[in-house]
Amino acid sequence: MSSEYEEKLDLFKINETLTYRFYQMPKELFRSTLYKDKLSLEAKVTYTLLLDRLELSRINKWFNENGEIYLIYTRQELINELKISRATASKVFNELKKCNLIKEERLGQGLANRIYIGKMQSEDLEKFKDRTFRSSKEELQEVLNRISRSLKENSNNTDINNTNLNISNGQEKIFFADRVSLKLEELNNLVEQYGNEKTAKIIVALDLYKKSSGKVYASDYNAILNWVVAKVERDERRELEGISKKSSNRYKSYIQREYNDLENFYDIGGN
Repeated sequence: MSSEYEEKLDLFKINETLTYRFYQMPKELFRSTLYKDKLSLEAKVTYTLLLDRLELSRINKWFNENGEIYLIYTRQELINELKISRATASKVFNELKKCNLIKEERLGQGLANRIYIGKMQSEDLEKFKDRTFRSSKEELQEVLNRISRSLKENSNNTDINNTNLNISNGQEKIFFADRVSLKLEELNNLVEQYGNEKTAKIIVALDLYKKSSGKVYASDYNAILNWVVAKVERDERRELEGISKKSSNRYKSYIQREYNDLENFYDIGGN
C-alpha cells in the first residue's frame, strides 16, 4: 500500500524552483502579542486573503476621497472560500475589527459593505509609544512641581539663599529638568508669558531634544526663545487640528449612518 502512494508522490529535486502562486501571510500574526492570541486561525487566514485583494482594488481604482483603498469581500465569499459557517464568518470579521485590522463602511440595503484594510502595528513601536508617553507625562509633572516649589519659595523669601536649589539673588541657574537649567528671573519671565503648565511643556520639549541629540546650549533660555516655544505651539496646533479632524470625521460617519438607516427604512417600506 505504501509503495503505491510513494509512486504517486512527486518530490522536489535540488535543482527545481517553486512555481506556485502564494498568499503572503505576515509572520506577526503568529509572533506578535498584539495578534497571535487575539486572532483565530480563520481570522489570520482571512486577513491574508484580504491583503491579497488590495492590488486588485488598486488596479480597479477602488479608493475613497482620502486615497484609502477599499475592497468588496462579503461574508458569503468567506464562507465559500474557507468552508465555514455564517456564525464563524461573523466572528472572524469582529476579531479583525477589534484588532484594528479592518473597517467596514455600509453603503445601504442590497449593497455589499466596503472593507478598508488596517496596517499591522509593530509591537516594539507600541511599547515605545506607551513608554515614551508615560515618561513624558511623568517628567512634565515633575517639572511642574519644581516650577511651583521655586516660585513659592521665591515669593516667601525675596532674599533666597537656598542651597538645595543653588540660587543666589536669582542669578544662579536651577535645573528644572535633567538637562535644562534656568535663572529664576528667566523662569519668572516664561511663567508670566505662558503660565506654569505651558512653561513646563517648553522645558520638557527642550530636555527631550537635548537628551536625544546631545546638544548643549550656553543659554537654555535663549534656545527656548529662539525655537522651542515655536515648536511647542506648532505641536499644540497640530494636536488641535487632529482632534478637530477626528471629530469632524466622526460626525460625518454618524450622519452617513443615519442617512443609510433612513434609506434602508424607506426601501423596506417601498417593498
